[in-house]
Amino acid sequence: MAYLELSGVRKSYGAVKALSGVDLSVDAGEVHALLGANGAGKSTLMKTIAGAVVPDEGRLTLNGEEVPFGSPELARRRGIGIVYQELSLIPSMTIGENVLLGRWPTTRGGTVEWRRLYRNAQVHLDRLGLDLDPRDGLNGLGMAERQLVEIAKALSSDVRILLLDEPTSALSDREVGRLFEVIRGLAASGVGIVYVSHRLAEVLEIADRITVFRDGRRVETLDAAGADEGLLARLMVGHSLESEPRQAAADTHRGDADVVLRLRGLGRPPRLKPVDLELRAGEIVGVFGLVGAGRTRLARTLFGLEPASEGTIEVLGHQMLIRSPAKAIAAGLGYVGEDRAAGLVPRMSVAANVTLASLGAVSHGPVLSFAREREVARRYLDDLAIRSDALDHPVEALSGGNQQKVVLARWLCSGARILILDDPTRGIDVGVKEDVFRLIRTLAGEGVAILYLTSELKEAQTLPHRLLVMANGQIAGTVPPRTSEEEIMQLAGGVNA
Repeated sequence: MAYLELSGVRKSYGAVKALSGVDLSVDAGEVHALLGANGAGKSTLMKTIAGAVVPDEGRLTLNGEEVPFGSPELARRRGIGIVYQELSLIPSMTIGENVLLGRWPTTRGGTVEWRRLYRNAQVHLDRLGLDLDPRDGLNGLGMAERQLVEIAKALSSDVRILLLDEPTSALSDREVGRLFEVIRGLAASGVGIVYVSHRLAEVLEIADRITVFRDGRRVETLDAAGADEGLLARLMVGHSLESEPRQAAADTHRGDADVVLRLRGLGRPPRLKPVDLELRAGEIVGVFGLVGAGRTRLARTLFGLEPASEGTIEVLGHQMLIRSPAKAIAAGLGYVGEDRAAGLVPRMSVAANVTLASLGAVSHGPVLSFAREREVARRYLDDLAIRSDALDHPVEALSGGNQQKVVLARWLCSGARILILDDPTRGIDVGVKEDVFRLIRTLAGEGVAILYLTSELKEAQTLPHRLLVMANGQIAGTVPPRTSEEEIMQLAGGVNA
């Protein structure tokens, strides 16, 4: 008998059917992967199991006992742990406080027993191989480290069912390997794992069974041993997909195009050492690096989120001091960060999020025109294949992939001529990835200069015209995108840095 069983689960948001009579079973000790295009219903189903969403219909049983929906606390007490794609850590708390959130040890007098709290938290950090001090704050951690702290937090409970929603989206290959060791150990001890990922090769490596969703329905459940990436992609979207982005050949870009961005000795030591870089109109320059290499620091420095402490920035031939995002936007820069949630205002409408960097174009003097806002936003939503009936919905109601499209639409709307994209395909499915790659090539063809930062080696080798490799906070080398994986990884590992 399955340890977890869902039957007939339905959930609608107005006219949108997020789940349409879904059945799912997970055995003790099984790794059961969920696949589907963005908006297929995976995250809604995960939130339903975790008690965060109350379905319109359906039944949930754990070990043969029916469990009511709608209580995250009850789900946790019944042994259900979840790691959401958008992290739920509290920045003002220490690492240890976050790991044991809601379960801090106390004395008989009711005060927190801090020494025991940090000692217990250290056990869970060590379990994931994290070399972190539980007394430290979160501010110094990158997305990958925060993701692993979130996983340590989920594992700190006595979980019998662990739900992982895109747990590797910000992890390096080494960290993914360590996480897979932990998952296999948990499964061997009888824990059932529900694993959501858009990385097909990863799913085939770690899963025992795979369930594919499309449009809120379960399409098929199959053994991972009998599947391949092509089959899974076809089941997800209903037709064949390119397995990876097409090569952006160097001869598609004119090398004599105008330089629109020039960096000279730009840095913020010690984590970002001086960087020299030129970016031409219509050029896609890739920046590849492993976690902690300095990619995100470079992007944030360029956009004024962490202003440079040395060096110069020249935009369209004019030297500028960019010390805030407002200055960057005024100079014609756009930025999509690795943390998608930080780029959105969740409770504002989709239309408002699209026009957020272009308020002058949708206002009459100081008065915002809602009709103009909708008109402008609809044009970009149509271009990016986001449902136009979503205009008035809060952006938080969209799937992760469509949220990413909204962020991209904002910068298209703003007329930015230089786009800084930091891992823009993190956590989105293969279908939406194709849309993003197609859009990037189209923008480059229209003369937009794109700095594309990625931790995905295949993307680094196939999308840009030129590739920079970062290690230890500096550019370790510039290579043609077709350079071998071994040579790129040597540079990324700091061999020649």
